[in-house]
Amino acid sequence: MIADFSDNEIAPKAEQLDESQGLPTDTISQLGELGMLGLTIPQQHGGAELDLLSACLVVEEISRCCGSTGVVLATHLFEGTAAIMNLADDAGHQRWLPKMATGETLATFALAEVEAESDASGITCAVGQEPDGYSLHGKKTWVIAGAMAGLVTVVARNGEDQLQDLGAYVVDPSTDGCSREPLKDVLGLRGSGFCDIQFDGVRIDATSYLNRDDSGWQGLTRVVEMSRLGAAAVILGVARGAISHALNYASERVAFGRTLDRFGSIREMLAEAATGVEGARLLLWRAAGLYDAGKSAAREASMANLAAKQAAYRATRDAVQVFGGNGYSREYPVERSYRDVQTAAPFGGGEDLQKILISRSLTGVRS
Repeated sequence: MIADFSDNEIAPKAEQLDESQGLPTDTISQLGELGMLGLTIPQQHGGAELDLLSACLVVEEISRCCGSTGVVLATHLFEGTAAIMNLADDAGHQRWLPKMATGETLATFALAEVEAESDASGITCAVGQEPDGYSLHGKKTWVIAGAMAGLVTVVARNGEDQLQDLGAYVVDPSTDGCSREPLKDVLGLRGSGFCDIQFDGVRIDATSYLNRDDSGWQGLTRVVEMSRLGAAAVILGVARGAISHALNYASERVAFGRTLDRFGSIREMLAEAATGVEGARLLLWRAAGLYDAGKSAAREASMANLAAKQAAYRATRDAVQVFGGNGYSREYPVERSYRDVQTAAPFGGGEDLQKILISRSLTGVRS
């Protein structure tokens, strides 16, 4: 169903979305009507209560035709929803999940800051204690879908300890003191609603503080791990779309009296691209399956994220090469695929970070 929806409803809009740098508002609403925004939310809160593997497959299919729409959906499922489900109490679940499941509320997650990036200990966004809650001060950057989200889970500091004093706070971005600045003219994923969010004394009620076990960064790591799965699903979906376009083009384009798919060098590029992407997909599905089984899979999530990025770099680069000079033209979709993969690469942490996490896990050094 989602593959057909992606082909028929999303693909025709993808080029215009990229060119206009708009927002996939209508498409996200349609996905909400199809129940896709509540995929992993329990049935008691209006969701489908499916597993993370199913969510990966859906995000892949959406991203195959439009990376921008795919990353908005992935952020809602693997970060926004994951934060509420993993960190909020039962009252928080009842308060936020039903509207998230129907698509009435799109959720996102605000972690990155200009100075901190992947270094959580460098986060400066802070909360102050108020008689009836908290006040939030600071700025978050590169918030995916931030321009259209109705709920933002913000990682902020409530003390001096580098990691232990980090907490998660649910914010309505329409609240007084909260302002959004869209990020335009980015390389790729230009329709994903990137924005900076400024918090100038935003008032938060006491029940919007999620880390009630006071576990600090440890309590947030599972959400960050989920984000790595979502990013990998987006990247692999975009790469699959690029390979498909390259195959179709190679079967039609004639050079020296035969179609391109008759040339050994072209066949080699397509074979290696497809093999790399399929291998990364299996790593992603394995990591998702481990989480679905209730097991720890931090290392596997990093492996899947790393493999997805490496495979997608190659697949989209080679897809552009198959198109020859046309590959560099916006008249053909592989140019957009290449840009989208490059832009999605930092999400969930860059390649170097994934290698550090994997190697530390292998050698027994705690990250």
